[in-house]
Amino acid sequence: MQSDVISRPESRSPILWWICLAGFALVALTALRSLPQIADLLVDADGDDQMRLVEVRDWLAGQSWFDTHQYRVLPPDGISMHWSRYVDAGIATVLLAASTMLAAPQAELATVILWPSLLACGMVLLHARGANRLLGPAGALGALAVFLSWSKLGGEFVPPRIDHHNVQMLCGTALFYLSVVPGRARLAGAIAGVVTAFSLAVGLEMLPYLATIWGLMALRHAFGEDRTGDWLLGFGAAITPAAPLLMAGQTPMADWGVGHCDVLAPPVLTLGAVGVVATLVPVLAERVISSPVSRIVTMVVITCVGLWLASPLLVPCLAGPYSNLPPAVRKIIETNVVEALPASKLVWSNPALLARVLLPPVVIATLALAAFWRLRKRLSPMQAKALLQAFVVVGVGLGFALAQIRAANLMTPAVPLLGGFLVWAFTLIPRASLWRIPAVLVLLLALPAVVEHGAKALPGRSVAGGGKGVSGPGTEPLQTCRTEPAMAEIASLPKSLIFSTLNLGPTILAYTPHSVTSATYHRSPDAIWNGLGAFETLDALHQALVRSGADYLVLCVGGAVERATPDIRALMSGSPPGWLVDVTAGRTLVRVFQVGKASLPPAGATP
Repeated sequence: MQSDVISRPESRSPILWWICLAGFALVALTALRSLPQIADLLVDADGDDQMRLVEVRDWLAGQSWFDTHQYRVLPPDGISMHWSRYVDAGIATVLLAASTMLAAPQAELATVILWPSLLACGMVLLHARGANRLLGPAGALGALAVFLSWSKLGGEFVPPRIDHHNVQMLCGTALFYLSVVPGRARLAGAIAGVVTAFSLAVGLEMLPYLATIWGLMALRHAFGEDRTGDWLLGFGAAITPAAPLLMAGQTPMADWGVGHCDVLAPPVLTLGAVGVVATLVPVLAERVISSPVSRIVTMVVITCVGLWLASPLLVPCLAGPYSNLPPAVRKIIETNVVEALPASKLVWSNPALLARVLLPPVVIATLALAAFWRLRKRLSPMQAKALLQAFVVVGVGLGFALAQIRAANLMTPAVPLLGGFLVWAFTLIPRASLWRIPAVLVLLLALPAVVEHGAKALPGRSVAGGGKGVSGPGTEPLQTCRTEPAMAEIASLPKSLIFSTLNLGPTILAYTPHSVTSATYHRSPDAIWNGLGAFETLDALHQALVRSGADYLVLCVGGAVERATPDIRALMSGSPPGWLVDVTAGRTLVRVFQVGKASLPPAGATP
């Protein structure tokens, strides 16, 4: 009957392990397919992946665990990085193991294959077991289909992705299932607290998602859901010591009191403390504070008072990580760095990218919402709560993603479960029903890979290299110098300080002995400006060369940024000013100019 509740769909039969093995096999196949081209994939990889590799190298070479400065960017002081050593430690463990069998270059290539593949296997286990507990083998199969076919999610777990986003997604997925799968509530809450603290130690990008799950658990307790109080007790008891210990484990003691807003530091610790008190008071006093309204009011009052008391620490962080940057540098980020752009700009400048990122979760969530409404009377309470939580997470993530496209990561823990729900809902259609054929077609068309393939028909601007996605003009055929031959041409220069565009900075660090002047990290406005703003005019380039003390200016012959302004195009065509000497010689992929420091006009003078 339509009103029958379908309970306990989970399976403990071998079929679940066959599903997991199939997922592992696909991960292994992806790794093997990348093996012949891994060197090319790494040299053209996201700049953050290359910078992470450089950071691991430096740590293994003797740089302090507590010192994450990158001294080869704008030497001698270098630039301050806000990255976690915990991720470095995981990558270094794989690298050291590979180094026992392979030479250093091959060991690094093996590491950038193995590290994301190991994390991908962890995701396979989480989605398969979590979705199976909620929706049975069909749900596990559907969840893995979404994970493995959505480039925004599965694409973060393929070689050579060694940046920290995949670690954060893994933590977020673990937290999601820990909050919805039944079991020992206090233990699940304690593990969730440690996972949340570790995710924050790795980076703060998932903070809105982590707060959403925490808040939803508090609301579930307010409305009297069984065992949620125990979960919150375990969570609070675990995150309270874990967060400061993890902060202390990667932060120099001298910086423990510094109010950094972009890492796990006093502002975030204070915010977490307010959350612990606000959510645990209704739990500890549940006999006195017994109604949903009184519990919610109590949490709101404590939260408001806590935020007011903590405002001296928190208010400076409200403006975001770019608030301390000069307006000109903020404008560069807001107009050129693709991952920082809002949907309102991408819909005109790069609709193909916007569609590839947002269409898969929107399509899956829309279909899942329709199926949820249709089957609402047949869902168990456990399934209904898990699905409602997934819808909330997708809604929150979508809202943030519309403001800044990289926030689509916030949706990734929940979307696979919704995909699993669609497959499970399909199994409820009677085999004799004529609806099965159109339902199969809908499921196939809703696969992220199919949706993304359709998005390729939309117009999209070219992107200059990897890294954080710096937009190119898109009017001429572009080339990239993120290749081994181009890096070999740059490496043949005497060891020096290289001035280059933004996307070349990390690649030069990874593939040459040189230092660089540019990188996309918000703690150094000069490093950002040098990579883009300096190439807007010849005067801006002159000023930046004076400040940086660079020895050589290296330009990519077919680069997007180099072609964007008339001054730089004229320079590349053979009209350099007197303070630049063309030493390109036999190089064909890059143009190289030695900076004539003796003849370089002082800053402020007309070049």
